[in-house]
Amino acid sequence: MKILFVRPPRYRWPFHSEKSSFWQPLGFASMAAVLRENLEGINLKIIDCPVLKSGWKTTKQMIQREKPDILCVGEETVSAHEALKLIYYTKDLFPGCLVIAGGHHFTYMVNDTLKNHPVDYIVRFEGEMTLLELVDALKKKRDPGVRDLKKIKGIAFQHEGRVIETEIRPLLDMEELPRPAYDLLPMELYGKGASSHKDMVAVEHSRGCNCSCNFCVLWKQMGKIDLKSGTVMPCYRTKSAEKTAEEAIYLAERYRRKTFCWVDPTWNTLPDWNRDFSRLMIEAGKGDELDHVVWLRADYVVRDEQKGIFADQVRAGIRQAMIGIERTDNDDLAYLHKTGYSFSKIKQAFEIVRRYPEVLSVATYIYGIPNETKESLRRFYSLLGKIPFDIGVPLPLTPNPGTRFFEELDRKDLLEVRKFRYYNFVNPIARSKYLTRNQLIYHMFLNEIRIRTRKEQFARSGLKARRRNAAKNLAWDKLEMSLRYARGILQEELLGKVY
Repeated sequence: MKILFVRPPRYRWPFHSEKSSFWQPLGFASMAAVLRENLEGINLKIIDCPVLKSGWKTTKQMIQREKPDILCVGEETVSAHEALKLIYYTKDLFPGCLVIAGGHHFTYMVNDTLKNHPVDYIVRFEGEMTLLELVDALKKKRDPGVRDLKKIKGIAFQHEGRVIETEIRPLLDMEELPRPAYDLLPMELYGKGASSHKDMVAVEHSRGCNCSCNFCVLWKQMGKIDLKSGTVMPCYRTKSAEKTAEEAIYLAERYRRKTFCWVDPTWNTLPDWNRDFSRLMIEAGKGDELDHVVWLRADYVVRDEQKGIFADQVRAGIRQAMIGIERTDNDDLAYLHKTGYSFSKIKQAFEIVRRYPEVLSVATYIYGIPNETKESLRRFYSLLGKIPFDIGVPLPLTPNPGTRFFEELDRKDLLEVRKFRYYNFVNPIARSKYLTRNQLIYHMFLNEIRIRTRKEQFARSGLKARRRNAAKNLAWDKLEMSLRYARGILQEELLGKVY
């Protein structure tokens, strides 16, 4: 049985350079490792088109050559249309090929996907064990029958025109997962020649979050679901520090990986884990050899500094700290359901990071909340200018399917763009009650100009300044791209193509 995991061609996000845009499809590698460890008689292959620089013509030729029995796709909302394009082509070429879709977009778009597109099965929420059971059943019998399929937890499929969702699968123990099948990927191509993320590798030690932000779908995709009520609760899980350090050292030595791009929604949740992992990496002599790019919570940065742990994290190799500010007004933070956050705590966290010149601090923040006005943006940026970050990345409120905001904005008739290809966190897809989408971009841009010309932002020197200047160009690139996207959307609206 030939099983093909494919990430189809897509555009890069302007936040990254061309050489560092595409990280390894870690989900594919993790699921492939579980299949390989538990099933015999299967032929696995992962095709990562973006890093191979394969356009659609080449991709179609590869599909023809591989002749898959099962095609597996898993996409974010913004690139789901590329996966569907691949599915249609594969089905036209090989009608008997079974298509399995996964990831948070298809998890929360079950009915639309199964009823309107040639997808046979959807793996909902975490995929490793669910895909294993599904492939095992398909390997034994191409059409297992509805009774047997209902026994597989965590899938959705159609039967006689009716969509069936089976019981949700309990969360897995990350300590039991095998090392992802990095050997199925062209590892030497990731970050090749990049200046900011040289020789990169995507890696994780945890899943889930202990927060339930209204704008985020990841905590729901990785959360714990009450089987009776269907309610999703935040649930944070992690591998041990020992297992994670062993994996990191293996990747550094086996594949000569230099930059570790952690995909964890919150890398620094547990102080004991932070301390233990950092010390293991320092003891292994990897602190000066490896660069870690991590997403941190501001309040945990403050906590770890007070405990004397953050200094160890920096010694262990943290070189880029991504921190979601979200908003500077405490009422806005409460509205976003960003618990544990306050302006003073956020400012304190960036002041701490600033003490470590080897660490580049990157702040992300949200504009375009439902009550946004010109005045609220001005107040927001006025406080934002008091936070000493190196790079600022403005993100329009982009509620993916599955988030609370997706339902709220739709209900309030604020969600204007329905084509998911525009859900790229660059251009607004929703207006506020008081500003159009183009007005949101315009006033964001004016305020960004003020913040990006602060004197203290350009008064640094040394390693941090070099890192900052490299990333600064990408940040300006993103701002310029926002205006370009806005112009493109406006043109399509006038031509009647967006809706």
